[in-house]
Amino acid sequence: MELKTLDIFCEIIDNYGDIGVVYRVAKELKKVFFNSKIRVFLNRLDEFKKINSSVIDSGIQTIDSIEYITFDYLRENSKTLSTSQVIIEAFGCKIPEEYMAIAYNHSDLLINLEYLSAEDWIEDFHLQSSPLGQGKLKKFFFMPGFTEKSGGIIADSNYLERAKKVAMNKKEYRDKYLADIENIDNKIVGTLFSYEKNFIPLIEDLQKFDKEVVLLALGEKTQESLRKILKNFSIEHFRNSLKYGKIEIRFLEFLNQEEYEELINLVDFNFVRGEDSFIRAVLTGKPYMWHIYCQEEFAHLDKIEGFLDKYRKVIQEFADDEFLDNMEKFFKDYNFRKENNLELGKESYLYFFENLAKIERYNTIFRDFLIQKCNLINKLKIFIEKY
Repeated sequence: MELKTLDIFCEIIDNYGDIGVVYRVAKELKKVFFNSKIRVFLNRLDEFKKINSSVIDSGIQTIDSIEYITFDYLRENSKTLSTSQVIIEAFGCKIPEEYMAIAYNHSDLLINLEYLSAEDWIEDFHLQSSPLGQGKLKKFFFMPGFTEKSGGIIADSNYLERAKKVAMNKKEYRDKYLADIENIDNKIVGTLFSYEKNFIPLIEDLQKFDKEVVLLALGEKTQESLRKILKNFSIEHFRNSLKYGKIEIRFLEFLNQEEYEELINLVDFNFVRGEDSFIRAVLTGKPYMWHIYCQEEFAHLDKIEGFLDKYRKVIQEFADDEFLDNMEKFFKDYNFRKENNLELGKESYLYFFENLAKIERYNTIFRDFLIQKCNLINKLKIFIEKY
């Protein structure tokens, strides 16, 4: 049976990651199911407006042939809006009761699209059903991950095409984002996007590095963290940036989704946070470091362990143990903290910066594996069509 209608629900809590993922999935599914009517339901629009400038304050609007509807509009018009054949519930969000009351008996498939995880247990949980106890609607869990047996990652064609365009037109994009960096060919340039973080070890280690480094600081939490710790250094104000020894720090304005993707494919390395930005960084093939959200009892370190295990399995036939051990230590040290604050860490950055070329070589191998074997959109399409 041809898929005629598909609805996606997203409850934005306090960041851009949730809507970033949903926006990406919706655009890609529209390409896959181009004859289907796709709607996205959101609890609010503020974050969506930030990542897409065409979004307006309206309860219902169409962007790129996809209808975006607020929960409030849905509640007021639930009887006339009806439901869809397939429903995607992003990250276990609470679908409004007015919609579910109809969906139990009129929709066919409910997919709970979970958060990304690298832990082993998700393979057993992936595509498992969950009884709803009423109506004909069937619910299944879809678990994104870094293995062929998981739900994979969002390696969407829009992003991959954009990355290819940046690689083929590097001068054009340098002029767009980095034009005023003097002598750029002799400098290392990278993005810095994090939760609260004490960057004193980074500042100190980069003074020992044999090249000048330009840090492009993104996001309020990153920039505020830097401002707090930079009080300890004799900072020189240099044009639109701050300068300390070999380091130049620039505080960038908010970038929309497309601009951010262009930038991270242009620079030499990316320090990122959360899920959506992390996957974008992985898909660049460039050196990256992941600042994962801190959880109680160091539960976030289990996720780091899981990712490192998957990474090692893919590249171990190419990389030596010294490289793998050093990278694993850096990932763990960078994320070892009890809570998101300015707690001083014990990480050392020198190995990372002294081995950028080697890291990029292995990261490219890992990226290619994920694109070929772990494409979430392909897996989602197959599951929907099979069901």
